[in-house]
Amino acid sequence: MQRHFNYFILVFGTMNIMCAQNPNMEIASFEYSLIPDLGGVSIEKYSMNLNFGKRFKKRAMIGFGVSYDYYDFIFNKASLDFNIESYEKIHNVKTRMFFKYFISSTWSANLLFAPSLSSNLKGSLSHEDIILNSMVTLSKKWQNGKKMSLLNFGVGYGTYFGKPQFIPVVSFQKEIDANWSYSLGVPRTKINYQFYSRHTISGTASFNGLFGNASSSIDFQNSQTLTDTKLQYNSLDTSLDYVYRIQPNWTTVIKIGYSPWNQLKILDDENNEIYDFETNGSIFVSMGLKFNLNK
Repeated sequence: MQRHFNYFILVFGTMNIMCAQNPNMEIASFEYSLIPDLGGVSIEKYSMNLNFGKRFKKRAMIGFGVSYDYYDFIFNKASLDFNIESYEKIHNVKTRMFFKYFISSTWSANLLFAPSLSSNLKGSLSHEDIILNSMVTLSKKWQNGKKMSLLNFGVGYGTYFGKPQFIPVVSFQKEIDANWSYSLGVPRTKINYQFYSRHTISGTASFNGLFGNASSSIDFQNSQTLTDTKLQYNSLDTSLDYVYRIQPNWTTVIKIGYSPWNQLKILDDENNEIYDFETNGSIFVSMGLKFNLNK
């Protein structure tokens, strides 16, 4: 269970995973997700990630990462009075730079800067396609024999709850025994049960968001032509996750879940709402493969 505390801050835009104990870790992963019906809209998502970090002496750690998310929106509503094709394919390219400073044996300061390009790539790129995701936190660690607890708190900037905005970041992680551990917080809460060394089942609740720019010009009703409109998608996802460690370096992940809250909107270049798809709750499935260089 010690490995549950060897983690990275990976995304602002997919999840807060923080590199705490293992300084020489590299993770590559691929994941496919499907939301079959939000009420006239279905979504397919393909994600790829690569992350690595290194600890310098005893006081500092630095990490880098890059990820690519491809969203394929399938709109089944035929009554729309504008060209929906500009919002069907959204590309999200994210880079991550992470710095961790160990103040003492139990306290650390963490800085994440993760600029991303989120666009349909159909027009000229501009600052409208860039989101400057970031996070600043402090961490406090407690050790009780082989069990560990970790409190992480601070502030972040990103799209978890809609338009890019500042949000509080707080989580408390605790290892209960050799099998059970949990993490309570925002934007993710999770409980894990590990058995037979290779298997882990988790229950997860998390907020997720996309804020993609349509850089091409689009004709709306009343002969209105707009550029740099936005597709905003946000959800609260609850899932049951199964992780199987194939061998020390390879794991597979399968998730089956339900999103009780979703919103999908089109905004103008000043972030005012143009159209609300009035989505509803939906089941979703996700599966992926991860590679970790360390055991």
